[in-house]
Amino acid sequence: MNEVFLGIDAGTSAIKVCAFNSQGSLLKKVQRFVPIITPYPLWAEIDLEKYWELIVEALLEISLQTGPVTSIGLSTTCPTTIFLDKNHNLLRHGMVYLDGRSDNVVRKIVGDDMIAFQKLSGNRASTSTCWAANINWVKENEPEVWKNVDKVCMLNSYIALRLTGNLAIDPTQASYSGLVDVQQSQANWSDELIKLWGTPANLLPPILEGSRKIGGISQEISNSIPIGAGTPVALGVADTAAAAFAMQLHDTGQAFESVGTSGVITFCLDQPDFELGFLNRYHVYPNRWLAHGAMSTLGGSFGWLQSKIWPEVQSLAELERLAQESLPGSNGLIFLPYLAGERSPIWDSEASGAWIGLRLSHTRADMIRAVFEGTAFGLRQIMNLAEAKWGLHPSKMVGVGGGSHSRFWAHIKADILDLEYGMTEFQDASALGAAMLGGMASGYFSNLQDSKLPSVKISSQWVKPSKSLHIDTYKLHFDIFTRLYPALSESMHLLGQKASS
Repeated sequence: MNEVFLGIDAGTSAIKVCAFNSQGSLLKKVQRFVPIITPYPLWAEIDLEKYWELIVEALLEISLQTGPVTSIGLSTTCPTTIFLDKNHNLLRHGMVYLDGRSDNVVRKIVGDDMIAFQKLSGNRASTSTCWAANINWVKENEPEVWKNVDKVCMLNSYIALRLTGNLAIDPTQASYSGLVDVQQSQANWSDELIKLWGTPANLLPPILEGSRKIGGISQEISNSIPIGAGTPVALGVADTAAAAFAMQLHDTGQAFESVGTSGVITFCLDQPDFELGFLNRYHVYPNRWLAHGAMSTLGGSFGWLQSKIWPEVQSLAELERLAQESLPGSNGLIFLPYLAGERSPIWDSEASGAWIGLRLSHTRADMIRAVFEGTAFGLRQIMNLAEAKWGLHPSKMVGVGGGSHSRFWAHIKADILDLEYGMTEFQDASALGAAMLGGMASGYFSNLQDSKLPSVKISSQWVKPSKSLHIDTYKLHFDIFTRLYPALSESMHLLGQKASS
């Protein structure tokens, strides 16, 4: 019998369902695109009913082509705060990680003492790492919703609930609740943090390892799609953690980049020695942690160029072609990629994007190239934080995700980050990680160290840093880039207040 393992990679802007065999080879992939709802400044939501309909569509399409499915595992964008009533019905749209409306809640509860909060929780206080703040925001601003809230969960919790009828949360997603001390060896809800945020403990689902079987496909779902009732479902993990598992990233100092709507450089740690500028969470592997230097709109900047600025440009490849008409340094132009605020390294949801240095001589090609370079400058800031904290500056780094296969962008990153940049043979590392967790839930793989577990295959062709004179241009521009946010932040905040009034 040929095994078919499905991995559902549910992202902020797209849902991908991938089928793999036991060797990790991609058999089939289907995709559905998801709109982010932004009705007000700082708001970012997804319509979860529509989201679920798209997942069912994708599962139907792929299962008709693959034959019997062995298991399903989940990988999802994180955090996405979801509110359910006592019958597990949705009470409102899901609040995704780009949502910054709860910043005032964070400031009110934590105040200015970030270091003290990190000592308590292992993470800084922000809406990216404290979805307890979203709970408080709904309590204060949506009383009609709040009076019916029975459970709060994350996106993989919700998808697993719809597939199996069972509700739980995994440690990688609970890490970003503000209600778990990530510095402990095991994930448990913290009484001290629950008290700090004033979160009713009964709203929180049980914590279950992502490789565990949360249940089997329900008969109701099996009636809708040709996947047998009882087919094992693994709860799964956050998308970047799933990618780290698929890459078998389990040694201290290993790093990789995820290139999606957001952009993340992930480091593996064997001790919870966390950097305040990173998002820190449990790994899939026991006694390992992941430290993420996470930019909010690294890939999203290019989606914005295509959808809002030059809609006639149809693809990233076309943007690359235009950017190559410019020169390294974009003829003296710098882009700040803070289109939805920013997480690492500045942690400011009210930061905004900008092209700095615009003159009559600049062209569209210069503006596009500046976006490629500006996103890489943000990644360099993250690398500098890791080097200062842990002495880590890897000589090589692999990229995964949709944007990682751009050789043009890879050359820019190799030059600005001063390392060799590698690419995987396929883009969907998170989906593979999810599928293999499903394989564990089914019993096909025995444990996280099973020698049969496949990993992402790396291309043999690495992009090396240049030795040309434009490296000096990048160094100068990076120095200017690091000065721009401190110089402009006050103006960014004033403009943001005006836009939201």
